[in-house]
Amino acid sequence: MSKKKSGHIAIPFLATLFIGLVIIGGAAMMLIKYLNREEPLKEAPAKDVETVSAEDDHTVLLILSTPDKECKSTFMLMRSMPEDKEILFVGIPANTIAVIDGKQHSLEGSFKEDGKGAKAAEFVEAVMGVPVERYMTFNSEAFRRVCDMTGCTKQYPVDIPFGGFKGDGSRENLNSEQMETYVTYSMFPNGEADRAFKAAALMQYMVNGADAQAVADHLEANFDQIINHSGISTNITRADYSRLKHAIKYLFECAAEYRIQPAMAYKLNSGKDAGNDFIISDVQIAELKKEYFSEAE
Repeated sequence: MSKKKSGHIAIPFLATLFIGLVIIGGAAMMLIKYLNREEPLKEAPAKDVETVSAEDDHTVLLILSTPDKECKSTFMLMRSMPEDKEILFVGIPANTIAVIDGKQHSLEGSFKEDGKGAKAAEFVEAVMGVPVERYMTFNSEAFRRVCDMTGCTKQYPVDIPFGGFKGDGSRENLNSEQMETYVTYSMFPNGEADRAFKAAALMQYMVNGADAQAVADHLEANFDQIINHSGISTNITRADYSRLKHAIKYLFECAAEYRIQPAMAYKLNSGKDAGNDFIISDVQIAELKKEYFSEAE
C-alpha cells in the first residue's frame, strides 16, 4: 500500500516539474531570441566639438604704468595665435610718434589722455594698421601678481647691471620684483627701442619657461583673479574669455610634451632718425602684418 501511495504522489510531481520546465524553458528561449534580435544600429548622439582656427587669433595691448619710476610706461602688443600654438610679443617704444589725421601724436601722450589704455590702443591700431580691440593696463602690484602666477622668468640672459646681477649676459632666474625693475630700467644702451624689445623678450622667456599644462588647468581661476584685480584697467570681459578659453587652453596644453616654444619676440627698428622720437618703419609694419596677422580678424 505504501508503494502505491508513493507512486500516485510522484506522477503529479513529475508532471508539475515538466510543465514548469516547459514554461521556464519557453520564457528563456523567448528571452534569448529577444536579446539576439537584429535591429538597425542607432547613431550615437552628436557631441559639440570645439575646434581651433585662425578666427581665434586675437591681439591685446599690454601696458605697464609705473608713474613713480623714472622711465615711461611700457607698451607691448601681444598677438595670440592658438591654432599655431604661438604667441608674439612686440615691444613698442613709448616715444613712438606718428601723424594721424594730420596731427602728430605719440604713444605715451595718447596713453596719458585717459590713463586706462583705450587711447593707446587706438594709436597703435592707427599706426600699425592692425586691429587692437582689447587692452590691459597694469600697475606695479598687478604686474608682479601676474608674473608670480605664471612662474616668473627662468634662465634669462641679464644684460644690464642691477640688483646684484653682473649684467654680462649670464642666465639668471628673476622674481616678479626683479622683472619689473628690468622692464622699467631707463638706461638701456640703445634707448627706448632697446627697452621695448628687451621687455618683450622677457615676456617670451616667462611664457616659454612656464608650466604650460598648469597654466591651462588653472586658466579659469587665474583669469578671475586678474580681471578683478584693482590694479588692472581693461576692456576684456568674461564674454571674451568664454569665447576664447578653449583656444587658449589648446595653445598651452601639451606644449611641454611636444617641446613647443610658443612665445616669440619681434624687434622693431626705427625707419629713420627722429632724434628722441621713434618712428616705426612702414616696411616692418607690412612684414609684421603679412607674417602674423590673418585676414580672418
